Amino acid sequence: MSGLAGCANEGNNSTGGNSGGGNSSGNGGTTGSTDSGGSNNVQITLGSTENPENIQVRTAKRFAENVEEMSGGDISATISAGGSYGSVEEIADLVSQNVIQMSVGGFLPLDRYASEYYFIDSPFVIEDYQHMKKLVQSEKFQPALDQLQERGNQTLIGQPIYRGYRHFTSNKPINAPEDVQGLNLRLPQLSTWIKVWEEIGASPTPVALDELYSALQQGVADASEGDIQQIHSQSLYEVQSHLSLTSHLLSAGIMTINHGFLTGLDETHQETIEEAANKATQWGAEKGQSAESKLIDEVANKGMTVVRDVDKGAFREAGRPAVEQLFENQWAKTWDYWRDV
Repeated sequence: MSGLAGCANEGNNSTGGNSGGGNSSGNGGTTGSTDSGGSNNVQITLGSTENPENIQVRTAKRFAENVEEMSGGDISATISAGGSYGSVEEIADLVSQNVIQMSVGGFLPLDRYASEYYFIDSPFVIEDYQHMKKLVQSEKFQPALDQLQERGNQTLIGQPIYRGYRHFTSNKPINAPEDVQGLNLRLPQLSTWIKVWEEIGASPTPVALDELYSALQQGVADASEGDIQQIHSQSLYEVQSHLSLTSHLLSAGIMTINHGFLTGLDETHQETIEEAANKATQWGAEKGQSAESKLIDEVANKGMTVVRDVDKGAFREAGRPAVEQLFENQWAKTWDYWRDV
């Protein structure tokens, strides 16, 4: 098995380090024997909160096609998108318990079970996609993957799925930190993100992803932040007039698989699943990168005003005290340590 097996954004970091009650058995989700003599008809359920058109779910569908073809029909995967298995937190726990075998989404599983490494999905820390990919595949990051396996009974599989930089949606242009002072900014329920945006001057309003559209429509929140995949798939152009390109966080998705389930399969099936995931996530990363500018143009065509004149450096400096404090009090090592990979 690969040491990375891949990499993860929306969620709640209130339970980082929870063991999750993970089941180490490899029998869940399969029919037939799973011993070293081989098994047929292996069945995988993969959950996600994202909508079917989101690049992460499209990547999951690609994985399902790959694994069925590569296994000659011995392995099949059912994709359950749109939150049919609950919130991102609930899906992470279901994978940990082997109720469902896989997930695709943000880095929440890492936040939930190895929270001191959740800086990888926090504002301003990661420079670009190559930095993220290199970091996750480095020896420096291996302790994070070990904790995910030990505490959450799951493994990252494939590579990070590029979703794009996160930007602001609002009903006014956002050019600099002074434009967000007191703004009711919708955020996922992540205390680290909340601390950074409070430092900058916004008024964070935690709202679940499946309530994002209605929260903006009803004025519960004045603005949101998210990658263009999320903004487009959630149709936020219907309820917000401006897209401001703040690029404050590089967003990526990851695929996870229950560790006990995977290791309970025979070696041939393990290798097939890993190869299918590697191919699918590489495809997803390439599609995500090529689609980013196109999707920005699409939301503009649907009526959003795209604000490109954003002082990104001013935002980074405004958030720096909170980021450095998080590294000092909560995250592993230092900002400089993770930059140097």
